[in-house]
Amino acid sequence: MLSKPSGKWLAFAALLSLGAAGAGTPDAAFAGETGKIKTRAVLVTTKQTMTTLEDVKDHTLLYLEQDGMIVSAGGGFLEKARYQLFYLSDSSSMVAGGYKTFTTADGSKVFAKFSDTEQAPPIYKGTVEFTGGTGKYAGLKGKGVWTYTTISDAVAMDEMEGEYELP
Repeated sequence: MLSKPSGKWLAFAALLSLGAAGAGTPDAAFAGETGKIKTRAVLVTTKQTMTTLEDVKDHTLLYLEQDGMIVSAGGGFLEKARYQLFYLSDSSSMVAGGYKTFTTADGSKVFAKFSDTEQAPPIYKGTVEFTGGTGKYAGLKGKGVWTYTTISDAVAMDEMEGEYELP
């Protein structure tokens, strides 16, 4: 007998159906290309670990992995790319940020690191720096800002704006 699907799996199924609709979207990149980026992504939590430390009151460490896709990029840079997020937060403010990896349909990747600048749950804001890539995005650089909105325990939306440059 099948059990009722959880919200996490329903969200993942929705992501898969969105990805199938745009799997062949072209995403050309040219040497010397510069441009602006504005994306909206949906992410599903795949791993979350929280540890409480006893050194000071309410001191916690959070590690989070999320997987999803860019669902809107205006038909341009990173449209329909797979999006993986790796996040570490220390409530003592020692660390709050992580890494983003974007993979396009042809297997090219874009790498970025990010930091939190504002935490007002369920909305978080910060900066992002594109640190390189593979394939057609080798040598990519850029920067921008992001706004992350928690929708449920397992689903979030991430919006990003910025600029990029290819060598």
